[in-house]
Amino acid sequence: MRHIKTRLLKQTAILLALVAIPALQFAKQPNSESLEPFEKGANMKKAAYQVLHTKCNVCHQIKNPRRVFTLENMSGLAPKIYKQVFIKKRMPKGNDIQLTREEYNTLENWLLTENK
Repeated sequence: MRHIKTRLLKQTAILLALVAIPALQFAKQPNSESLEPFEKGANMKKAAYQVLHTKCNVCHQIKNPRRVFTLENMSGLAPKIYKQVFIKKRMPKGNDIQLTREEYNTLENWLLTENK
């Protein structure tokens, strides 16, 4: 039984990778002309962190304190952020916390650079 569970977990992980990787490869690439100067290069991560800090951490600090985003952990959580925000469209939750188009683009551009 344990072997079957392990095999199913591996197959699920492979299936998710097969779905997520092509989606990232065919997603639009960041347009450096459309980015504000402060978002280019390494500062893109800081701009994305500001979105996570102001729109996501507000709720995560209360409801999911183990998933509070920091500059140190956000790269490791990038695949989960992509899945929840762009694939499942489950985050951010609530009508009072919504991403603006600019914030959405900032996160998307950062995530695309994280997955190169």
